[in-house]
Amino acid sequence: MFLECLKKGVPMKKVVISEKINEAGIKHLEKAGFEVIISPSIDAEGMKSVITDAYGLIMRSTKLSNEVIEAGKELKIISRNGTGVDNVDVNLATKKNVLVAKVDGANAYSVAEYVITAILTLSRRIMKSDQFFKAGKLSRPGESLPGLADKLDLNGHEIRNKVLGIIGLGKIGTIVAKLATSLGMKVIAFDPYVKQSNITLIDSKESILKEADFISLNLPYTEKTKNFIGKKELEAMNQTAFLINSSRGGIVNEEALAEALNNEEIAGAALDVFRPEPPAKDSPLLTAKNILLTAHIGGTTEEASAAIGLGAAQAIIDYANGKMPEFTVNPEVFGKS
Repeated sequence: MFLECLKKGVPMKKVVISEKINEAGIKHLEKAGFEVIISPSIDAEGMKSVITDAYGLIMRSTKLSNEVIEAGKELKIISRNGTGVDNVDVNLATKKNVLVAKVDGANAYSVAEYVITAILTLSRRIMKSDQFFKAGKLSRPGESLPGLADKLDLNGHEIRNKVLGIIGLGKIGTIVAKLATSLGMKVIAFDPYVKQSNITLIDSKESILKEADFISLNLPYTEKTKNFIGKKELEAMNQTAFLINSSRGGIVNEEALAEALNNEEIAGAALDVFRPEPPAKDSPLLTAKNILLTAHIGGTTEEASAAIGLGAAQAIIDYANGKMPEFTVNPEVFGKS
């Protein structure tokens, strides 16, 4: 439909991108006949300056201001360059007959790899060795490095035979389980929406926290999962256990986590997501003990970014051609605009 209109000389539809996505997605839109504009900034004023006559909007992780949705007089679709849509007011979009779509599963393997990387980094105390070298603590003439590693508690542990508890057994959690099993870990999972699995299912959050040596969170951010891991849950974990959150900020109470780490109530943590993002300069996480902090990179490898960009672009192309995008959040809007 859209391509037919283009051949007849109908003006190109405009797509605004809040922050530059992978070039594959941009080229996919341009090849389909769209005019692609990258917003001059991610704040409301910058977005509003280019959104007025836009047909589509592609969002990354930054919060989308309701002012921008209201200003999009011709806006028909918001396509999320990723999985979560907690940065978009879906109710407002629905009220304005703007379809919201997302991309599911395209970065699942990359996020799963991140989880395994974090598990190995924490377990083998990689960060501690690196920090001690840079602080000059491992430059002692006449002493062996293995001897110093013993003295300074740098040796860490194997992950073989350790228990990995996965909370959220969707696409990412399932891949994490497969990779962990191949490395000799014992995998258990908690997901109230999964009734049958080849993975051992645990019937409560409390039980999995008590049993696991590592906890991997693979959940969407909703009202039900807000502060899903707080002071009580951290106290339920083993003192030798590690927590990995590569899903969404806000699922872990950051103040409670920093306190638990500083009091050595758990052994360590890895966080790739925060609330807000980026974290404030005075965030207690920045000075917490034995924590690995990364810049929301779990699902943004080159391969995953290309796949997600193509998926976000395809949602707009499909909608412009009268087809329901594969991962539509508010399907009731379809056909109304």
